[in-house]
Amino acid sequence: MMFRTMISVYCIFPCVFFLFIASPSFAQTLTLDAEEQAFLNLINNYRSANGLSPLQASILLTNAADWMSNDMAVKGYFSHTDSAGRDPFTRMRNFGYNFNTWLGENIAAGYSDATNTFNQWKNSPGHNANMLQPEFKAIGIGRAVNSGSFYRYYWTTDFGGVVDSVLNPNIQSVSTVSAANYYADTAPDSIASTFGSGLANGIYRANNVPLPKVLGGTEVSINGIAVDLLYVSPTQINFLIPTNVSAGSATVEVKTGGLVVGKGTTTVSNVAPALFTVSADGKGVPTGYATFDGKTFSPLFNSNGTARSLDPGTSQRPNYLVLFGTGLRRRSNLNNVQVRIGGILCQVDYAGSQPEYMGLDQLNLIIPSSARGSGEVDLLVTVNGKPANPVRVNIGN
Repeated sequence: MMFRTMISVYCIFPCVFFLFIASPSFAQTLTLDAEEQAFLNLINNYRSANGLSPLQASILLTNAADWMSNDMAVKGYFSHTDSAGRDPFTRMRNFGYNFNTWLGENIAAGYSDATNTFNQWKNSPGHNANMLQPEFKAIGIGRAVNSGSFYRYYWTTDFGGVVDSVLNPNIQSVSTVSAANYYADTAPDSIASTFGSGLANGIYRANNVPLPKVLGGTEVSINGIAVDLLYVSPTQINFLIPTNVSAGSATVEVKTGGLVVGKGTTTVSNVAPALFTVSADGKGVPTGYATFDGKTFSPLFNSNGTARSLDPGTSQRPNYLVLFGTGLRRRSNLNNVQVRIGGILCQVDYAGSQPEYMGLDQLNLIIPSSARGSGEVDLLVTVNGKPANPVRVNIGN
């Protein structure tokens, strides 16, 4: 069933109050529901795109907004003047928001979701002015539903210029691991992945260098150091572990629209060798190539993802493997990088950063001619005594 929609805006002005403050008659709101949180993300992303600071979710303003939306929904009216005859500013004061500051209010009715409500206000000059008012620092968001009312869904956003007690959104625990093998071990300058939900409002990829610290309104810090972002999505973020993060347990914090949505820890080591694989789960065939001359390269895998049979070459004409990983560039010296194919020690010619892609490392080694005919066997990499994820290669005759 389609519902008519309505929106209304209350004028903005700086106010000075010297009035008695009544005790709030509405219980303190402790959380935002999913759509209210989504609206907070939308408006803060919008403000960020316009060079404005994010709004903090005020407990006092959220209580005022929640009460107003519920009052309209239950009593079946649509107006900035509530059923007690109060204008928005009087109502905000009655809920304890008694500051000498800028104030404003938007109301809407008819849409259940944050996106349509946000777009209504964005396309209305007065409402849009409230959302982009640089003097506003705090917001209260209230959404109420009454299936028996005319519009069914009612929204109120109350704005203020002073940040009081901040409503903490539901901060989830996030997991941060190596992006190559998903081990709970990372290293400075390596590529890491953080997993959770609601980490971003869409899918965004960094297209230029230097890499951004904020991507699609999402940002990540480790021990308070902002990271360089490669990719963000609602469930996964890929980024670089900062160069100057100290070894040990480190705190990871994810913000969306200026608000913390996730926290967790990761272990940072000087090296955390990890190899990327075709299956993208750290198992099976490694991502890389074989080459005899450094000019012609053949993939290590068949079109179906299985290990391709590799010619081991000879001592006079060796076949080189070029593997890609992360977390190994800080190895102490090349002698402390060991690779074995089917238990046979390989000659390693290079282990360090890959020059074209941020955070990506490269490993060049020679297939031992003595491994000829081994078939599909493990390839094991150890850096400074620390093993990477085992992968599989196929050594032919």
